[in-house]
Amino acid sequence: MLCRGPSLAAGRRARHHWPMSADDRHIALVSPDERWPLAIDGATFFYRRLSLAALAAIERQQALIVRDQDGRPRQVIPPAALETAICRHALLDWRGVVDAAGRPAACAPGLVDLLPAGARARLAAAAMDIRIPRSQS
Repeated sequence: MLCRGPSLAAGRRARHHWPMSADDRHIALVSPDERWPLAIDGATFFYRRLSLAALAAIERQQALIVRDQDGRPRQVIPPAALETAICRHALLDWRGVVDAAGRPAACAPGLVDLLPAGARARLAAAAMDIRIPRSQS
């Protein structure tokens, strides 16, 4: 067996604890019901990792949305556009995010555009990680 840890086939969902030593090397397959926490400056973002197929679909979609000056799909997608699209797909929920008036903001795909660039970058990087996150709170 190549992978060690909880069996998703046995009906258990991937959760925060992965029973592996720090020395184990692995790539964890993406499960459609993943939900991982990412703490950023007092807020917690809940996300799922992206499979290669999901990332390829996001890239194709962005190539069609972000056109060059002649109206053709762009060959190179601006990093911020791709990062935002990844976050829209990966973000499931958040806690501790407030609007400009300091009121709690409900998670919505359109609000991803308003997240600080650093938070979007960290969320996008986590969504594309090859390993299941270590225990986080």
